[in-house]
Amino acid sequence: MRLWQTIILYLFLKVRIVDIDYGPDPDDTLDEKRTDERGRFEVTGTTHEMTPIDPVMYIWHECRDEQTPCSRKIKFTIPKKFIHNGNPTPEQWIDIGVINLEGAFDDEGRECVN
Repeated sequence: MRLWQTIILYLFLKVRIVDIDYGPDPDDTLDEKRTDERGRFEVTGTTHEMTPIDPVMYIWHECRDEQTPCSRKIKFTIPKKFIHNGNPTPEQWIDIGVINLEGAFDDEGRECVN
């Protein structure tokens, strides 16, 4: 189970946790939510895998980019210490704080269908 919570000052954005798989096994969507009217969200996910999982979180947005086709897509890798079995302890929550989406991100791309 993986849990994320944060504040994004752009409302109703799509946030998704995905387990990235390699080879013929397709990637698994573990959870998907939209930020609320305050820009906050919490996502969690579970999966059953034979090998270690490689979860990432994606955020799609149009911040400072409304005129360009397709959405900006930001990727965050979830650190291994936040992957666990069972119910999380408070130390196993990730709080990624306030994110300013106006800037550029290293793992940023574009996606027209998400």
